[in-house]
Amino acid sequence: MDTADKIILWRRELHRHPEEGWTEFWTTGFVARQLADMGLAPCVGREILDPGLRQGLPAPERMMQARQRALEEGLETSWLERMGPATGVVADIGPADAPLALVLRCDMDALPLAEATDAAHRPAREGFASRHQGLCHACGHDGHMALGLGLAALLTAPDAAPLRHRVRLLFQPAEEGVRGAAALLEQVDGARAFLAVHIGLGAPRSGALVTGVGGFLATSKFDVRFTGRAAHAGAAPEQGRDALKGAASALLGLHALPRHGHGPSRICVGRLEGGSSRNTVPASAVMACETRGAGSEIDAELLQRARAVIEGAAVMHGLDWELDMVGGAPAAESDAALADLLARCARQLPPDVQGGGTFSPALIRSDGHMGASDDATTLMRAVQQQGGQAAYAFLGADLAAGHHQPAFDFDESVLWPGARWLERVCRELAG
Repeated sequence: MDTADKIILWRRELHRHPEEGWTEFWTTGFVARQLADMGLAPCVGREILDPGLRQGLPAPERMMQARQRALEEGLETSWLERMGPATGVVADIGPADAPLALVLRCDMDALPLAEATDAAHRPAREGFASRHQGLCHACGHDGHMALGLGLAALLTAPDAAPLRHRVRLLFQPAEEGVRGAAALLEQVDGARAFLAVHIGLGAPRSGALVTGVGGFLATSKFDVRFTGRAAHAGAAPEQGRDALKGAASALLGLHALPRHGHGPSRICVGRLEGGSSRNTVPASAVMACETRGAGSEIDAELLQRARAVIEGAAVMHGLDWELDMVGGAPAAESDAALADLLARCARQLPPDVQGGGTFSPALIRSDGHMGASDDATTLMRAVQQQGGQAAYAFLGADLAAGHHQPAFDFDESVLWPGARWLERVCRELAG
């Protein structure tokens, strides 16, 4: 079987086994096993990060359930023992003592979303839909991992020319909620270049490629817990301290905050829940919130104002409160010189890769706009601050539905030219 076919098989097998951020145990083992079969020496979990630096961890019982499920689905115990409580994979290609020329980030996690089951949805129709109820790959991360594995296969093929410098494949956990990259900063130390690739988004058409994405919003993710006092809602409501009412007041106050005059800003309360029964004054409430801003300063100011609103609501209703930061990422821009190099590599691909319009030179451009957030920016900024270059790219693909939707799917034919393009980039930077 050739690499082009393997990439699609890898993507489909990963699609069958979606796992939330920090629970990617089966996924970690699968990716590591493929890399080991290519002759590489992948490191996993606690071997590549400090588990104490992880943000936004799921509840312990969910972590245990995910570990057990991974074993039941074929994860080798040896991989689980090596990764310990953490997930993620790193593998280097090239001489061990050579400079680190490039780090390629491939995100791993899925979404807490039920996948479409009707016959119009190709994964359901062709038998590779999610096996995990309430979880699915609806953002293309399964394709990103397949790209990384395809690149590794190309660079380690028996007839492949050896690299002079190192390329590092970084399979990152917990991108959703921007929770994973901060724990992996050591993996980009000394890197001369950094690249992250996302399928679709600002290039929702097969044959397109955007090699220098900018316009990332800085973001802060946080949970707020209000604690009050329960009381009988009919007999003695005055004895209670209504945490849910305080949280509702905070929600309205947060959304009433003014936007920023120096650039776009966003605020969202994505979840609010609390209370125990209809006739009991709610003693607790929890909100899941986020802020975003065109720059880190804008986001920081919005977060500061949000704290003041939350504290004011708590005081007004006689509540205790605590705020827990569970994720975050800075704003970032791609380096123009690296973006131009990436575009040039795509245009230089031989016609057999571009055949059939799968990768159209006319649709390649070196600048694009995100308008949202991705914690690849944490790693981008780290590389740029140490003198290296960084870029974020959109790999164009026809989409069956938008990202984070139950019917999301993408044109798999873009994976092979995408891997060949990444191979050429590695040859350019590390060959």
